Order: sequence, then C-alpha cells, then structure tokens
Amino acid sequence: MARPRRRAVRFSTGREEMAVRRQLRRFFEEPQIRGTIVVERPLSSEPPPAPPPPAPPPTSEVPRCYELRPEDCAVFQCRGCWAVLGDSLHLCALEEQRLGLVVCLRVTSNVLCEEELMVGLEGALTGCAYNTLSCQSCGSVVGFVLYSAFRDLAHLRGFFCFFKNSIFCYLLKSKMIIEASKVKFPAVTLKDQIEKLKESLVMAHMRIELLMKKVEQLKQNNVAENRAVHHMQLS
Repeated sequence: MARPRRRAVRFSTGREEMAVRRQLRRFFEEPQIRGTIVVERPLSSEPPPAPPPPAPPPTSEVPRCYELRPEDCAVFQCRGCWAVLGDSLHLCALEEQRLGLVVCLRVTSNVLCEEELMVGLEGALTGCAYNTLSCQSCGSVVGFVLYSAFRDLAHLRGFFCFFKNSIFCYLLKSKMIIEASKVKFPAVTLKDQIEKLKESLVMAHMRIELLMKKVEQLKQNNVAENRAVHHMQLS
C-alpha cells in the first residue's frame, strides 16, 4: 500500500514541474517591451483661471507714461499671477533706467530668493554675481539681488531689484493698474534727510555752545566767591 502513495507523489510533483516549465517557456517566447516609460500628468479639461480683471481707470484712457508722485502709494504685483511682491513705500534707490529696474528695501513673502549664486555672462550684468528672485506663487523670474558687482552697480548690492517688465503697479488712490515699464518713479534720495540732519546738528551745536558759556560763567562766579571768602578770612 505504500508504493502507490509514493508514485502518486512523484506524479503530482512531475505535473507541477511541467506547469512551471510551460510558464517559463511562454514568458521567454512572448515579446518583451523595452525602453523608457514616461508618465505624463493628464491635462485638466478646465482652462486655467483667468487673472482678476483690472479696476477701471478713472479716465477714459490710461496714460502712456504715468509719473508716480511721492504721495502716491503703489503696490507691485507679479505680471504672471498678480501676487503682491512689494510697494512703493520701500523704494530705496534711484530708478535704474539702463536695466529697467525698481529697487526696494523690503518685499513680501511671495518673493523667493534662490540660494544658487548666478554669474552674468552677457549684458549689463556681465561679471556680476547675483541671486535670482522669483514669484513663489507662479515661479516667474521677477528680479535679482546683487551679491557682487562693478562700481557702477555697486550701490544696488543687497537690495531687491525687480524687472519693470515683470511687474504691474496698482495705484491705491486712483485704483488703476499700469505696467511698471510705463511708470516714472520719483527720485529717491537722501537730500531731505541730510538737510534735516544738518539742521539738527546746527541746533545741537548752538545748545552745546550755550551750555559751555553757562559752565564757564559758573566757574568764574565760583572763583570770585572763593576769592571773596579768602579775603574775608584773612581780614
């Protein structure tokens, strides 16, 4: 009775081996797909959201060149997604006409300063090292921060320089949106601050001189009193 059992086990094992061989033969005989598989994100059927429409200007026509006055407040927006990047209250340097720049001391959190240091190989930034500024919302390049530059651009080092062609200006008072390239920005200088500082220094100098005269007069009075007391003691 034991021998048939052994034969049955061997027969079952042989069938399994034949099945495995057939699967291996089928695997190697079937054509194999070779190459690189590229997975693409399916495009959305819905169109991208349109930017908010600009506020209607107070006049029938937008001026070709708008001169921004010091009392005007303007908000700088990204040309690609309308994200707020900065404002005119933080303008800190003269407008760079050659490069078409708007220079600001501070910017909003929507501005991303790339850590990678770039070196200009052509144009006005040839030989200059800078960090690229991009919009955090849409990734558009909006300007740069100079790390090292030649003498003619050295005054821009460390400041946020926006390309005028990459931003819009929204005027808060007139509720008008204008391309920054068509806006003439006021000259930002230290002339007024220097004049006020001079006046303060002159006033401080006059007060110091007056105090010095009073101190000298008090010294003379003390000397005279001491002499009088000394004469009284001698007499």
